[in-house]
Amino acid sequence: MKPHIRRSSLLVVLLGWSVFPATPPAMGQGKDPFLGTWLLDSDKSTFVPGPVPEDRTMIFELKDGALRHLTKTPNLFLGNTNDIDYTARFDGKDYSITGTGLDTVSLKRVDSHKIERTGKVQGKVTEHCTMEVSRDGKVLTLTVKGSYNGTDYSSVQVLTRQ
Repeated sequence: MKPHIRRSSLLVVLLGWSVFPATPPAMGQGKDPFLGTWLLDSDKSTFVPGPVPEDRTMIFELKDGALRHLTKTPNLFLGNTNDIDYTARFDGKDYSITGTGLDTVSLKRVDSHKIERTGKVQGKVTEHCTMEVSRDGKVLTLTVKGSYNGTDYSSVQVLTRQ
């Protein structure tokens, strides 16, 4: 093979990488460590003000290239579940959320194991949440700090993969 052919082949490969960069795991290549079903470990979690839910399930899935997050918490008094649901891209834009006092959330992918979520009410930031999956992929920790109607709240939610 002639040297100019090898160089041109290398150039095509390099140009291909620059035009079509590798997709991060969150968007399809390889399994995103967040995807799947997670159950709250109430003994390892804290909520201020309390109480800690006895049962909570979080489900993360890809939906049309965006992250869908569904949290289901049984309501022991009403016999149903309180569901928090949103679908958002990692583009910093606001997306609607249901089942909570927040109006919108935006997502930022820090790395393959860490996501930052910002919640807003009437366009004003009122909540910060960091979601982090352990390197072994077995534990998800959400650290939440916010304010709702003048009352500060926080939680550290520890969940295990199902």
